[in-house]
Amino acid sequence: MNRFELEAILESKDAVRYSLAAVSILDCTVRYQGIVEETGFKQKLNFVAPARAIGSVAEELDREPLGVKIKCKGFLKTSSAKSSKLVLQITEYEKGV
Repeated sequence: MNRFELEAILESKDAVRYSLAAVSILDCTVRYQGIVEETGFKQKLNFVAPARAIGSVAEELDREPLGVKIKCKGFLKTSSAKSSKLVLQITEYEKGV
């Protein structure tokens, strides 16, 4: 299974671009800051991850201001067919979490 759920801050976003099929694509970055627990040890995390939204999700996310907190859900994929760089593919999100 390939699925993620992350509460993050919308840190940056590029201009919406369109595929050859005229589908909206938004590349952005999200920042996670929090504490996770693993095998009894707490660890503070602070990282920025590349993300992408497509279609209506891209259009909705593009209207959000930078700095907004969102809970995003989706899956991991490579940024292109010729790349091994991972991107969070956002398939849905809620703001203000």
